[in-house]
Amino acid sequence: MTNRERYLLGVIIILVGALLFSLNKPEEKEEQSSSIFIEENTESIKVAVHIGGAVRNPGLYYLDPSSRVADAIQCAGGPTADADLDAINLASKVTDGLKIIVPSRVNSGNELITADSGQPSGTSESGGKININTASAEELEELNGIGKVLAERIVSFRETNGPFKSIEEIKKVSGIGEKKFEAIRDLIVVE
Repeated sequence: MTNRERYLLGVIIILVGALLFSLNKPEEKEEQSSSIFIEENTESIKVAVHIGGAVRNPGLYYLDPSSRVADAIQCAGGPTADADLDAINLASKVTDGLKIIVPSRVNSGNELITADSGQPSGTSESGGKININTASAEELEELNGIGKVLAERIVSFRETNGPFKSIEEIKKVSGIGEKKFEAIRDLIVVE
């Protein structure tokens, strides 16, 4: 073996060793107190969530995709004193583009309303239709032919798969066929 061949062999061994070392090197983790990140410009994978209503600092926040609605509310400074947290599902996972409106209680009659629209929490501004992306199971039960079990399936489907993109997507929920959809078509909306 010539000196040149030995030199090339040595260089190859060093490069292979460096490559193997870098592949086996454990990634350094930054210690952080929360899984929530607020960033103005981000290139890492985050979801944009608009938080409004009865929170201290409403606005647009960038969160980890594994964050929950409760995390988003804390990111917005926490709920205000009149926030009705029982009206929303704090355990729901956040999705990109989600708008969370934390409802507040009105002093007269304790009627639940959303802070930005003045409408009951699951209803829409468009003719009192029920928004299937924000309505609670109890509100969904008000729809013709939707009982407790089916309403809970709708909420569960939405929490698992993200918000409905169109009202027709509600047919993906087990138990809602074409006939049931036609009965509720004019009563529902997605926003």
